[in-house]
Amino acid sequence: FYRRSSTYWTRWGVTAVPPSSIFFGHTKDVLQKSYPRALKFRDWGKKFSKTYGIKEGLDNTLVTSDIRIVHEVFVKQFDNFHSRKHVVLGPNLEKGTSVHLFQARGARWKRLLSLSAPSFSVGNLKKVKPIIEDSALNMLRIMEERHGNGATFSFHQFFCEYSMDSICRLVMGQESTQIFHNHRVVVVQSLFLRDFDSLIVHLLFAVPPLVPILRWAMETVGIISFKFYQKLYAAINRNHYVHFGTQGRHPDEMMDSKDFIDFFLDFAVEKTGEEQVEFKNKHALNTNLSVDEVVAQAVVFLLAGFDTTSNSLAFTSWMIASHPEIQRPCQEEIDEICNHESISYDELGRLEYLEAVCKETLRFYPLGTFANSRQCMTDTEVCGMFIENGTNVQGNTYGLHFDESIWGEDADEFKPERWLDADRRVPAHAYLAFGIGPRICIGMKLAMMEEKIALAHILRKFDIVRDSAEGELRLHGSLTVTPVEVPVKIMKRK
Repeated sequence: FYRRSSTYWTRWGVTAVPPSSIFFGHTKDVLQKSYPRALKFRDWGKKFSKTYGIKEGLDNTLVTSDIRIVHEVFVKQFDNFHSRKHVVLGPNLEKGTSVHLFQARGARWKRLLSLSAPSFSVGNLKKVKPIIEDSALNMLRIMEERHGNGATFSFHQFFCEYSMDSICRLVMGQESTQIFHNHRVVVVQSLFLRDFDSLIVHLLFAVPPLVPILRWAMETVGIISFKFYQKLYAAINRNHYVHFGTQGRHPDEMMDSKDFIDFFLDFAVEKTGEEQVEFKNKHALNTNLSVDEVVAQAVVFLLAGFDTTSNSLAFTSWMIASHPEIQRPCQEEIDEICNHESISYDELGRLEYLEAVCKETLRFYPLGTFANSRQCMTDTEVCGMFIENGTNVQGNTYGLHFDESIWGEDADEFKPERWLDADRRVPAHAYLAFGIGPRICIGMKLAMMEEKIALAHILRKFDIVRDSAEGELRLHGSLTVTPVEVPVKIMKRK
């Protein structure tokens, strides 16, 4: 069995990365907190091939930065790759009651997407913009009070507070700002910075039938904790019973909801019903969410919204501070367009250079690279290569984002102008910051709005200055890429 498993990729004619463990394959390599898995994929791509195979326990994973394969898997053959890679500690995707949009597949994914997408419409984003801006202004006020004297401090923690404050007000029904008074920040940060490089986690990959037992063991010894999810469930469940009775309306009728949790609760029922019909017939989609599903959507929006926004803002601020020649055009654009204390949604849309800076930063520091994975649902052929049912395909995001054959000889240079040059269009399917294809991140417009609001208010008042004594950013994280710290200072603009 071992011989057959260990030679899986070579038998299919795919370059195989030598495993670090006979029993666990490459699991240890991709779960190291000190060196994010996305960087490991990049390194293997440089050393071995654009497309190569690894073993994550019993799972076979094809990693690729070949733009043809990425397009085929994520877009053209989506019906054969509609599922993301399954998380070993996740719920049963077929029968589980707490499956969220990120994990869901098949008919359930289509149903959750159809109910979730309207909440991210332009009309809804305009309505929640004042909430986000209020959080940004409160963050800026505290930042100025504590660090307006020009001393170096870590921007990242402020952005963590701002991101959590915004998302809790949108998703949790939090009524007012709680910046630097929200206990959830520390809890959620610990989830993303958890070290999963342990024997118990390795066994989860190697022996899937042990998942229930090992799940209990991991909670017992503190490797994972579900108390946070239980508290979240209780809070949203209380909101549900206050809100209950309004389900059944069409998404277009929900636009008066003051935040996203109200929006989802409008569709809440005790049980969705017709579960078996839903999974057997992809066209028989009901238009309700179970209370468990409402909680699941809240959890994933809270976690994803927190991590992506805080890290993206931290990385962008660092790049702006590192490139003064880029900071000045950003400020000039903001000064010209944003003439009032409050920045309107339409004005945010006109901040094109600032948006180009944000996009270029995400090319350098892509965030949720784990999301750029798919699981093959039926045997198929991709670009002349056979891919077996159950095989995972992981996009090598860093490899794609710095490929000179795609981006040009200046791929290693930070150039926001590449996003504004009409004659130099960004290659389709080469930019995976928010994913591509039908499973592209539905919250990307919200994330960009949060980022531009915060940066516009900071840059209209301050210069972001990098401490000359600091070197390059240090990165860590097992599933996501996070800066250890972002040491900068703010100087009042003259």
